[in-house]
Amino acid sequence: MATPPVSGVDPVSFSTSSGEAAFDAAVNNAQSGEMTPEMEEMMIEGAITIGGQMILMPRANDILNEAMSDE
Repeated sequence: MATPPVSGVDPVSFSTSSGEAAFDAAVNNAQSGEMTPEMEEMMIEGAITIGGQMILMPRANDILNEAMSDE
């Protein structure tokens, strides 16, 4: 079964080199090492979330299980 082409895309003008250039530019931008304040805030929030999930929640679960036990 044939599928119709995506409208608005000219297969002659589509080039992978422009896609590769955009990807290379994104990689170079990421490697520049500049961290914006927004990115830094997102990293801090992510670290706090991961810390809570991996450190605090298992301990809280243990405390809850001890409190609910019949001992």
